[in-house]
Amino acid sequence: EDNALSIVDLTTIGSVDLVTGGFTTDYGDRLAGVMTMETQSDTSARRTTLGLSITNLRATNQGDFADGDGQWLVAARRGYIDLALKLVGAGGRALTSYYDLSGKLEYRLTPNQTISFHVLYAGDSNKIPRETDGDPDVRDRFDSGYVWARWQGALGDRLAGEGVVSFSRADWHRAGDGTLEGGVHAFDLRDDRHLDTVGVRQDWAISLLERALLRTGFEFKSLAAGYDYALRREFYAIRNAQLFTDTQSVNASPQPKGDYAAAFLAPRLQLGRALVVEPGVRFERHTNPASSSWSPRLNATLSFGRTTLRAAWGIYEQAQGLHELAIADGETALHPPERAEQRVLGLAHRFESGVSWRVEAYERLSSQLRPHWENPSDPYESFPESVYGRIELKPSRGRARGIELMAQRRGEGRFDWSASYTYATTEEKIGTRWIPRTRDQRHTFYADLTYTPSPRWQFSAAWQFHTGWPTTAINYSLVPLSNGGVTYTWLYGPINAERAPAYHRLDLHATRTYRLRRGTLRVFADIFNAYNAPNEYGLSDHYAAIQQGKLVVTKIPGRMLSMLPSVGASWEF
Repeated sequence: EDNALSIVDLTTIGSVDLVTGGFTTDYGDRLAGVMTMETQSDTSARRTTLGLSITNLRATNQGDFADGDGQWLVAARRGYIDLALKLVGAGGRALTSYYDLSGKLEYRLTPNQTISFHVLYAGDSNKIPRETDGDPDVRDRFDSGYVWARWQGALGDRLAGEGVVSFSRADWHRAGDGTLEGGVHAFDLRDDRHLDTVGVRQDWAISLLERALLRTGFEFKSLAAGYDYALRREFYAIRNAQLFTDTQSVNASPQPKGDYAAAFLAPRLQLGRALVVEPGVRFERHTNPASSSWSPRLNATLSFGRTTLRAAWGIYEQAQGLHELAIADGETALHPPERAEQRVLGLAHRFESGVSWRVEAYERLSSQLRPHWENPSDPYESFPESVYGRIELKPSRGRARGIELMAQRRGEGRFDWSASYTYATTEEKIGTRWIPRTRDQRHTFYADLTYTPSPRWQFSAAWQFHTGWPTTAINYSLVPLSNGGVTYTWLYGPINAERAPAYHRLDLHATRTYRLRRGTLRVFADIFNAYNAPNEYGLSDHYAAIQQGKLVVTKIPGRMLSMLPSVGASWEF
């Protein structure tokens, strides 16, 4: 919610690269974008960091061995976001926590070859205990573990490569019982599922000529998922002007398996001094369901002075995850991979003053889209398959278009800043109508400012605004019964035809640094959503009652995170 947390301690990250479109052939099974993260590359300086704040407790340790040929990095974090929310009176009964543990061991085999071993284990849990009889009791937990070994190096003057062997397991646990939607109906749900992945990847870069490079590689994954799903719910139904209580039961435990194999080939050519082009093709094959495809792509950059023009075109595919079956909605088999054509055109320039700007336009046209089920009134419902009004959407096509303007100034003087504006549309065609996706936000503004008056102090602020997310109207009406009584029912209006209020938020941060005899002490204060904007995403609940023959409707707006302050300190020695 609000993208306020991650499963990786950012203090261990050396670089983050986000490509939102037009990525090259070495990335596959992705439709829209790719984000790559690299851990700190130089951990030779022995250092320990201990941190404590209102929201988490963390520790890191790094150092070297074997005369500097080997390095290690270990980090652990335990968060308790519910305590921070309770301090501002927004926690309610929720018990929310998270944790992560990461480690890296790296060794330089030769001056040109390095091998490393990595581990990441993370999880979070959310519990909302029942307050009174009949209230829903919510129990959610997610755990994931990743282990991988990586080789990077050069073999001679013309051949360089990278190889990765990996294993991962993800577990989802979701359970609850009680009543929903104002006590209208009862439910009992248990949803346990997991996904195991074993993979190997090898990339090579071969220098052919002074201005020609051939990139190639392959990837293989073996995947296995398992489900243990049980749902029982009672709900009201109206038939022949009579009110009935129906019961639905679902029990399923499929164990899908599948393999994924891919290979790519991409020559990179420098044509003259300014133009670099990389045509390429990627082959991908899935066994569940059986499919294979070729994806041609083309990337080019034209540089003249401080200005760079980038263009990209390509075909991309992404398969449905083995763990993504909508079992409660009757889905028993995986759908074929979705397919998209992307076009990207960007222009960037850097001034001598240190200010840089970029403008980028993109279009993504999607096909072979799989059906999906949604709760238009509350997309964040913990038990979406248990409530009324769940609908199936069968898009025939999809499209995403946008243009982004960004300017920034980093590393020049006491002030660093950045600002951006994005106009974007994300839609899918249902029948004859194009409707916005649930997360469509047409206008987005973002700005941040960091002021460093001295080595001891640093202040920063970040503000963002975007137009509201789409919502769907709910229309209630009275229904006469054959016994002379009356009840009510409701129907959705046009899907995603309305908008929630605009979202806006200000985050503040201040750090004071103290140089001690042993190490460095940093004391900081954060305020997330500093002016406590009541950002809404739609409805968190809605229900009606008949009072003196009249229909009284109650609609409770759903809100994102409220103001969340935090103070803490970290000691590095």
